[in-house]
Amino acid sequence: MVQGNISAPILVTGATGYIASWVIQKLLEQGYTVHATVRDLNKKQSFAHLEKIAQQTTGTLKFFKANLLEKGSFDEAMQGCEVV
Repeated sequence: MVQGNISAPILVTGATGYIASWVIQKLLEQGYTVHATVRDLNKKQSFAHLEKIAQQTTGTLKFFKANLLEKGSFDEAMQGCEVV
C-alpha cells in the first residue's frame, strides 16, 4: 500500500468515514503508526471500532482533533508524518 519509512506516522483524515476506516485498518495491519483525525475526541463511540482493530494489529493508532474549518487544527496531527 505505502512504500517508504515504516517508522514515520501516516496521517489519515476523516477517520470515522467508511473509506478512511478501511485505509486505517490496512495500514495498522502492515505495522504503521497512524495519526487519525476526528472532529470530536469525546465521541468515542464513533471510532471505538478503530481502537478495537488497533488492539489486534502490530500498528499504532493515535487520534487527533482536527477540523478543516479551523486554521492550524491539523498541525499536531501532521507532526512527523511523511504521508497524508
